[in-house]
Amino acid sequence: MSRNKIVQDTDSDALLSKFAAERAGYHHDPLLKLFLPSDVNPADVHKLPLFNRGTYVRVMAVTKLIDQFLSTTSDTKKQIISLGAGSDTRPFYLLPKYRSNLIYHELDFAVSARQKAELVAKHAVLKDAIPGPVEYDIHAPDLPHRPRRRSPPWLFVPSREAASQSGSGPHHIHSSSGTNIHPRHNSPSGGQNPHGFETPLKSPSYYIHGVDLRHLTTPTLVQLPGIDISLPTLLVSECCLCYLEPDASDAVLAAFIKAFTCPSSSNQLGIVSYEPFSSDDQFGKVMIHNLAIRGISIPTMMAFPTLQAQVSRLRGLGFKAAAAGDLKYVHDAWINGDEMQKIDALELLDEREEFDLLVAHYGIYWGSTVPELDSSDYKFEGPFAGWNDFPRQI
Repeated sequence: MSRNKIVQDTDSDALLSKFAAERAGYHHDPLLKLFLPSDVNPADVHKLPLFNRGTYVRVMAVTKLIDQFLSTTSDTKKQIISLGAGSDTRPFYLLPKYRSNLIYHELDFAVSARQKAELVAKHAVLKDAIPGPVEYDIHAPDLPHRPRRRSPPWLFVPSREAASQSGSGPHHIHSSSGTNIHPRHNSPSGGQNPHGFETPLKSPSYYIHGVDLRHLTTPTLVQLPGIDISLPTLLVSECCLCYLEPDASDAVLAAFIKAFTCPSSSNQLGIVSYEPFSSDDQFGKVMIHNLAIRGISIPTMMAFPTLQAQVSRLRGLGFKAAAAGDLKYVHDAWINGDEMQKIDALELLDEREEFDLLVAHYGIYWGSTVPELDSSDYKFEGPFAGWNDFPRQI
């Protein structure tokens, strides 16, 4: 199996984890069911309480940061660019709420982008959430449509015992009312599109782009159809850029920063990122080993093994205001008493020590190009000013 396919399959991990947590009552997201692979019986999707709670903390933290960005100066039009969006349902909740004040872009491998565009065309509840007319441009040359593989989520997570014992070691879609659908006539590798970029779905407020992120290495290339560098913009990377080699992921972020800090830009670019880190400890080494068994490599786990290393990286790239917290810290500092009582009542978490160890190896990072007040006071400004209210570990 190719490395690209292995990375694509990790979307099933996240989807099934989110669906299991939703079924257990941690959050409300009825659209998730539409994205389940055809061979999955929803009634059979269950995860252990520590995984459900970990998924809840991840979803809660990313959602809070995004919502704060959108609600600060809410009368200002903004843009979200989600990297490796996969089966994320977030745009179908945010677009009806913010309508003309939000442009939402999702970037993923071409085959994943086409599958999502097909799903939107198939389900009215998804299509109707998108303001304005929607156009589809779906074509999968020589690639049969295949359901996502069922990969067990969190497989790379070791138990406490394992950590202590381990060494260091194509089809066309028929148009429905109000929808324009037509096949692509140019091959993704054709002369007009040397990098194979495609946009299988576009509307005035929502775009799905099929693109290999490793090709987004210049300010020109990151300006895909519909991307407006004059708008305050938030990049979202939930376990996406971490699969690239550090130099490659840095090049992608640097290209976006250059595009959004040029004279004609908004000079307001933020990022919310979620990914694991090794902490240079035994538990982290076992995580990396178990990932390798599945053929998965997350290069940033070793290159940036701590929260501080990730924050320093963001600041060095140009996100001068930057902060972070691991999921254990976020769990304890961001959840108020009432909400904690609610989730405590959902399931008995009798593996609290293991939960703490697990989530302490996952980080939420947020940063902005908005300059800090001085070299020691990294305060967020403009549309990111609301982020100053979030407790942070770093």
